[in-house]
Amino acid sequence: MIRPIKLYGTTDDTGALTITLGHKVVGLLAGVQWIDGDLADGVDAVISVDMDDDAADLTLLTLTNADSDAWYFPKVTADSNAGTEIATEFVEQIVNGKLKLVITSGGSGKSGGCIVYVE
Repeated sequence: MIRPIKLYGTTDDTGALTITLGHKVVGLLAGVQWIDGDLADGVDAVISVDMDDDAADLTLLTLTNADSDAWYFPKVTADSNAGTEIATEFVEQIVNGKLKLVITSGGSGKSGGCIVYVE
């Protein structure tokens, strides 16, 4: 079952916004719907997973100049059982932690964000 998780808000007076979901999400990333709203042209965003404990955070999607509504279906390259990358094979990213959206250059008092779909 695919679950939509909305990360949407209003930037501060410097054009920045950080939203961290208040609870842990576990699943596979199915897609991301970017909602530009009225964010300023040239807005940049990073959607990531704030991992538990000492695990490294995981960037799911980085957007540069995300000036229009759009859909993204980010995947990562698969690895062989020997740990080497298989450049022609892609798999869904694992989500295991709190989803986080960081927006920069969004303009003062502007709104926008994304919906992250996790299966």
